[in-house]
Amino acid sequence: MRVNLIREEKKKFQFHYFQVAMVLGILIPIFVVGILQYSLITERNTLEQEIASIEDQLEIYLPLEAEYREYESVVDELRATPTVPDYNWDRPIEALGYLVPIRGVINSFSLSQGNLSVRGVTSVGEELREFINALEDSPYFYNVVLDTMEKQEEVFFVVNAQIARGEEE
Repeated sequence: MRVNLIREEKKKFQFHYFQVAMVLGILIPIFVVGILQYSLITERNTLEQEIASIEDQLEIYLPLEAEYREYESVVDELRATPTVPDYNWDRPIEALGYLVPIRGVINSFSLSQGNLSVRGVTSVGEELREFINALEDSPYFYNVVLDTMEKQEEVFFVVNAQIARGEEE
């Protein structure tokens, strides 16, 4: 009896398309879901880092913003402060800054109703004399009066002067 084995051999090497399609149909969606999950996790980590960076920046900028608001309110308050009509105090004060004795100390300084009063201490009487001469020569001050009291190596002084009005702007 003869058996034909060629048919059996052909059946052994037969490619099963349906099974391969089933395996690929399961594996491909799993890979796609895995890749999407990985990209979402990576994006989440990146966003968390950006949020942490922004929170760190906020810790720096929020106090600065509060300080800015404080300064802004002070500026608004200063702008709302009434000024002395028809007089600009800037120039006499600036001129006084250039005239103060170098080695002297001013203890009190006041401006009121056009009068200047300066109290202080200096160790060099000659500088005080130069200060008084400079005040008298200044176009911003007149009727300069100096009262002094000398103790050991220090000279205590009080300078009273009137501030000139009507200078040009």
